[in-house]
Amino acid sequence: MTEGDTTGMNTRTPVRHRGPVERRRPQLLRRRRLGGVEGNEILTSAAAVVLVGLLIAEGITIVHMHGLLSAHMFIGLVLIGPVALKLASTGYRMVSYYAGARAYRESKPPVLPLRLIAPVLVASTIAVLTSGVLLLAIGHKSGMVLTIHKVSFIVFGVLLAVHFLAYVPRVVHSLRVDWTAARGQAVPGAGARAMLVAAAAGGGVALALALLPTIHAYGGAG
Repeated sequence: MTEGDTTGMNTRTPVRHRGPVERRRPQLLRRRRLGGVEGNEILTSAAAVVLVGLLIAEGITIVHMHGLLSAHMFIGLVLIGPVALKLASTGYRMVSYYAGARAYRESKPPVLPLRLIAPVLVASTIAVLTSGVLLLAIGHKSGMVLTIHKVSFIVFGVLLAVHFLAYVPRVVHSLRVDWTAARGQAVPGAGARAMLVAAAAGGGVALALALLPTIHAYGGAG
């Protein structure tokens, strides 16, 4: 065996270790495809627009509750899907921010008063929807659940009004960025966001349709 052959046998391909940036690259690419921080904000704004429309309709049923009780409960069930989507998008943003994600840290956080009322708004939202579903499940048998539903709705309504007025400019700006043709390609993930919003709304409608006989039975018993 020649010296050249020996050298060839001892030559090894160096093992290449992936650095922190390379290890994070698939995650970074995935975030870019979905729009990152700005995509999350647009998704939250789109869900908010759907919720505002449904809440206006729900408000109309409250004014005429005796004649529109079934409609009130139907819309309340439809709300569950968009509410879940909005809680998921805002929850992801909050967790990313407090977990130290750089992109979310660099984005402008809500002002302190809005951050303070956010947990109460979330709790009252969950209380309204949960108590409404419980009322539908147990019928006219629990005055306590009805009281919880009414009180939580009042708290929800007051905090929602503050939240809505504070975020209207931000919502309009976010949707303008995503829906204006001139900047339609500026934020990736428009198709995925549209599918998520449609799935949330469609899921709520499907739930309400599935429980339609129960809704009619509750309205007839009232």
